[in-house]
Amino acid sequence: MKKFFKASIITALSFVLVAPSLTTPASAKSKVKVISTSKVAHKTYHGKHGNIYSSAKLTHRKYKMSKYRYTTWTATKKAVIKNHGKKATLAYIKSGKKAGWIYKKYLTAGKAPFNKQKRLYSTYSAYMKALMQASADQQYYKPNRDDGYEGMADSISSNYGEAWYGSDAQKDAMKDKNALVKIYGVFKNRFSGSQRSDMDAMAKELDNMQVTADNLDQVDSNMKTFAQTLSTAVGDLS
Repeated sequence: MKKFFKASIITALSFVLVAPSLTTPASAKSKVKVISTSKVAHKTYHGKHGNIYSSAKLTHRKYKMSKYRYTTWTATKKAVIKNHGKKATLAYIKSGKKAGWIYKKYLTAGKAPFNKQKRLYSTYSAYMKALMQASADQQYYKPNRDDGYEGMADSISSNYGEAWYGSDAQKDAMKDKNALVKIYGVFKNRFSGSQRSDMDAMAKELDNMQVTADNLDQVDSNMKTFAQTLSTAVGDLS
C-alpha cells in the first residue's frame, strides 16, 4: 500500500513538472504584440538572413531569406511589435506572388546582386544546345561547364577554325552556318553599341548565304571570320 502511495505521488509530481513545458510554444507565440502598422513609401530591398512570416505576429514562417538572396523585394508597410518585452520594427515585403513580414534589420536597401553563376550555367546549356545542331566535325571541341566563358570562346574558335567537308559538304556547311548563327543568338543580348551592330550585320549576311558547290570556300571564310569575332567577344564576358 505504501509503495502504491509513493508511486502515485511521484506520478502526480511528474505531471506537474511536465505540464508547463507542454504549453510553452503557445505562450511563446502569445508574447508577440503588434503595437502599430502603417503604409510606407515603396522601396526596394534585398537580404541574406532572417525569416519571412505570414503575419506581423510571427506565428508562421513562410520563407527563409537565405534562399532568396538574389531576389529584389519591395517594402510597402511597416509594423512595430513587442517580442518578449523588446520593441522591433518589421517590414512587409513583396516579390511577385511571394510576400510576408520580416525584421527590418535583415534588409539591405537596393536591388539584389545579380546571380552570375546561374546566368553562366544557363548560357552554357543554351550554347551546347546550339552547338549540337552543327555537323559532327564542328562539334569536336565541347567545353566543360566550369570552363566558363573562356571555354565557350575557345570552343567557337576551335570548331570553326578549319572545315573538313566530305561527300556531304553542302549539307554539312549549311548545318554549320545555321548553328553558328544560333550560337550568336545565345550571346547577342550581352553585347551593345558598335560591337553588337557589327556582329548583327555579320550574322545576317551569313544567315542569308545560300550554300552551293561553287561558294563553299566563301561560306567557310565568312564563318571563320564571324566565329573569330564572336569568340573574342564571348571570351571578354563575365
